[in-house]
Amino acid sequence: MNQICLKALQASQYTEVIDLLSNPIAIVDYNGVIQLVNNSWKNFACFKRYNVNNWVGLDYLKFHQQNEQTASSQTSITQTLGKILSKDVDYVQVEYKCEEKDCSHFFQLSANKVRINHTDYLMVSHEQVLAKEELIKSQQRLKIAANAAQIGIWDYDLKQQALHWDNWMFKLYGLSPDKTQATYQIWKNSVHPEDLAHAVRDFNKAVSTGENFDSEFRIIRGDGEIRHIQASAKVITDKQKLAIRLIGSNIDITQSKKSENKIYELANFDHLTKLPNIRLLKDRLSQSLVLNRKLRSFSSLLFVDCDHFKTVNDLYDHNIGDHVLVKLADRIKDSLNAEATICRQAGDKFIVFLPHVSNEKVDAMGQVKSIGRKLLHKIQQPLKVKGINFKLTASIGITLFNGANPSTEELLKQAELAMYKVKESGRNNMSFYDPQMQTEIIQRKQMETDLEQAIINDEFNVFYQAQVSAEYGVTGAEALLRWFHPKKGLIYPDSFIPLLEETGLIITVGEKVLHDGCKKLQQWSRTPEFKALTLSINVSAVQLRHEGFSDYIKQLVTQFQVQPGKLKLEITESIFIENINATCAIMNDLASYGVLFSLDDFGTGFSSLCYLKSLPLAQLKIDKSFIKDLSINNRDIAISQTIVNLANSLQFDVIAEGVEFAEQKELLQQIGCNNYQGYYFHRPAEEDKFEAFTLAYNSNSIANKSAQGNLEIDNKNARLRA
Repeated sequence: MNQICLKALQASQYTEVIDLLSNPIAIVDYNGVIQLVNNSWKNFACFKRYNVNNWVGLDYLKFHQQNEQTASSQTSITQTLGKILSKDVDYVQVEYKCEEKDCSHFFQLSANKVRINHTDYLMVSHEQVLAKEELIKSQQRLKIAANAAQIGIWDYDLKQQALHWDNWMFKLYGLSPDKTQATYQIWKNSVHPEDLAHAVRDFNKAVSTGENFDSEFRIIRGDGEIRHIQASAKVITDKQKLAIRLIGSNIDITQSKKSENKIYELANFDHLTKLPNIRLLKDRLSQSLVLNRKLRSFSSLLFVDCDHFKTVNDLYDHNIGDHVLVKLADRIKDSLNAEATICRQAGDKFIVFLPHVSNEKVDAMGQVKSIGRKLLHKIQQPLKVKGINFKLTASIGITLFNGANPSTEELLKQAELAMYKVKESGRNNMSFYDPQMQTEIIQRKQMETDLEQAIINDEFNVFYQAQVSAEYGVTGAEALLRWFHPKKGLIYPDSFIPLLEETGLIITVGEKVLHDGCKKLQQWSRTPEFKALTLSINVSAVQLRHEGFSDYIKQLVTQFQVQPGKLKLEITESIFIENINATCAIMNDLASYGVLFSLDDFGTGFSSLCYLKSLPLAQLKIDKSFIKDLSINNRDIAISQTIVNLANSLQFDVIAEGVEFAEQKELLQQIGCNNYQGYYFHRPAEEDKFEAFTLAYNSNSIANKSAQGNLEIDNKNARLRA
C-alpha cells in the first residue's frame, strides 16, 4: 500500500472511490498506519478536537490509546482493532459514544479486511447509530415525563427474580433506596392486607397469560399512610410465549379516588342525614326487581312522612329542624336491619326499602306490618334537641311487590299514595297500597283538569243563602260557590273546594267570588230594600296568606264603594295554625277598611280562645254539627249556650248555621241566639231568587210585627176598659 500511496494517480483513484461514501472511511495497513482517508473522515466532528492536519501516516491504534475520552471506550476500541490487526478475524465492530460540544451521538466503528494489489489492508468506517440515540432520547423523555407525573417505573426479571425500582417507586412506597432492596416480597408486604389477594391474583394472571398487568390496590407506606395505587405493566415473553419479564409503572391515584368518592357521595347520598338519596334508592330498587323475578320473593317500600313537621321549622328555626331530622334519620336506621335501605327523599320524607321479606304474600304483609309498627313506636319516642323536647308522629304508606309490578317510579308512587291515605284518615298510622287509591288519584287528576277548564269556561256561579234575624228579618246573605259541570251537572263545594286549595286554583276562583260579591253589594246599596244587607264570603287560609290579598280586597272596596260593615269575610280556625302573627296583621289591616270578620265553624277546630281578644272579629258562627241534634242532645245545647255567652261577653254577634227545623230555632232563641242560617229559612239560590225571597220574607216580617203590635194594643185597651 505504501507503493500505492507513492503513486499519485493510483492514490487519487482510491480517494475518489471512498469519497463517494458518506461515512468517515480510512484505509489502514496491518501495522495500524493510516494510508488513505476520505473527506468525511477529515470533517468528522468527533476528530475535530484533535487538530490532525494529515491523517496519512498516523498510527491509528496509538491515536486511540492516547486520545480516547474514557478508559472503557479506549479499551473497547483498541481491543477490537487489535483483534483484526492480529489477523485473528476478518471483521470487527464496536459501539461507542462521542461526547463533544459539537457532537453527542452514538457511533459504530467497523473494520473489515480488503485486498489491494495483492496486499491486505483494513477499511475502517464510523457510522452513526440513530436507533440507539432515539431509544435513549425516548428513555430520557420517559424519565422526565415520569418525574413530572410522579410515576414510579419498575422492571421485574422473572428468571433472575430481580426487581428494579426507580426513585419514584421508593418515594411512592415511602421507602429509602439506601436502606431497602426492592424485591417481590417487599412489594407484597406494602400492599394493604385487604387488597393483597386480588393484587397478587392480577399479577399472577398476567404472568400466566402474557396479558398486560393492570390492578388497583391500596398500599401502606413506610410512614403508615394509606395510598391508592394504579399499577400496570407490559409482559415480555420468550419464543415459547412464556413470561420472562415485566416492565411497568405505579401511579398514586389517592387524590382522584377521594374526588371520585366525593362525587359519588354528592350524587348518591343526602348531604344532611348522610342517608342514600332517591337516585341510589332507585338504582337498588331496579336491581332488586330483577332478582325478585327470579327468586319470586316479596319486597316492600315504606314511605315515611312526619306529621306537621312544618310547625317545628315555624316555631323554631331550620337549624333546629335539621338537627331533628338527623336524629330522626338515625332512629329509623337503628330500627331496621343492615339489609334495608333508608333513603331521605326530601324534607321530612323518608323511604325504607326492604329487598327480601318473604316468599309468601301473607307472611310478607305480617312482617312489614310489624316493621311499620316498630317504626311508628320509635318515631313517637320523646326526642331532645338543644334542650327542646319534641314528640313526633308519622304517616307510613306501604307497597308490597315481587317483581311482577311495574317500574320503580310506579312503586314509589304507590307507597306515596298509601301514605297520603293515612294523612287523610288522621295521621300517625300506616296503610298498605290498594289499587282503588290509583283510581282515586286518576279521578282527582281528572277533576284538576276539569277545574282548570271550569275557570276558562266560567262554569262557577255564586249562590246566596239568607241570614235571618229573629227581630229584623233577612239581614244579609252568605255567598256560596256552585260548579255547573257540563257533563256532571251541579257539583257542591265540599267536592271541589279542598282540591282548589291544594292546587292553588282557589286564588283565581276566590278573586272572582270576591269581585262579584263586592259588585253585588254596590248594586244592593242603590236599592232601598237591600241597602242594609251584608254579604259573607268564605276565605281560606291559602287565600288569606296569598301575596297581595289584602291589597286586592282594598282595591275592590274602593272600586265598588263598599260601605263599612257590609263585606264580611268568613274564616275558619285552621287559619291560626300557621303564622298567627301574619294573619292578625292582615285582618287588622282590612278591618281598618271597614271589612268585618266572622269566625266560621267555631269550636270544631284548634282552640283559638287565646286569639279572640286580639283578633278583629265581629261574629262567631255556631257550627251546624252542634245544631243538628240540638233538640235531643243536652251537650249540644250546653256548647251552643257557651258560645252565645262567650260572644256576648266579647261583644260579638253570634249566628247559628244549619238550622233546618222550627224546634231548633226556638231552642236557639231560648239560649239567646237570634241570628240564623239554614234550610228552615232559605236554601241557597241564584241572586234573583234570593232577592225575591228577601223582599217577601221582610214584607211578611213587617206585617207580622205590625199585627203583633196591634194585638198588643187591643189587649192593653181591653185591660184598661176592664
